[in-house]
Amino acid sequence: MPDRNWEKELAEIDRRISSTPDEALVPDPAPARVPAKAGAPAARPGPAPVSAVATAAPRRHWKATAGLLVRVLLTALLLAGVVVWPYETRCGAWLAGYLATIAVTGLAALWTAVAAWRHRAALVHVLSLAMLVAAGVYGAIEVLPRVGYAMPDPNHPAMWACR
Repeated sequence: MPDRNWEKELAEIDRRISSTPDEALVPDPAPARVPAKAGAPAARPGPAPVSAVATAAPRRHWKATAGLLVRVLLTALLLAGVVVWPYETRCGAWLAGYLATIAVTGLAALWTAVAAWRHRAALVHVLSLAMLVAAGVYGAIEVLPRVGYAMPDPNHPAMWACR
């Protein structure tokens, strides 16, 4: 590859930049207008048309709102079922059922949180995240003593299966 004369090339670039007017380098802030039809009166400059003005986000459809409320209620009912679980959770099949219910509750809360985020429903999103944390806490109460991370007690022994 032959040696290039960088001074000469940079001087050429500088010359081209200096020959371009500043107005050509800065974009025009005004949007381009559609040309008027022949014979139609010319549009007067004035306020921007209503369609060009930024507006608030469109309202949610009632079905989307109802869907979010159904999801929140479903998750709340699942969490209430976890709180008032009527069976023994010390070991065995009842423990497995309890942990499965907690997992389903956590998934339902996550599903609701994602839907609420997509629909820009802040209150529903916060509620679903709170229910997700609650499901995680209830799961941790049962799982952590069994994996050796927390101190076992008579209600939460360090065993998975009954003897």
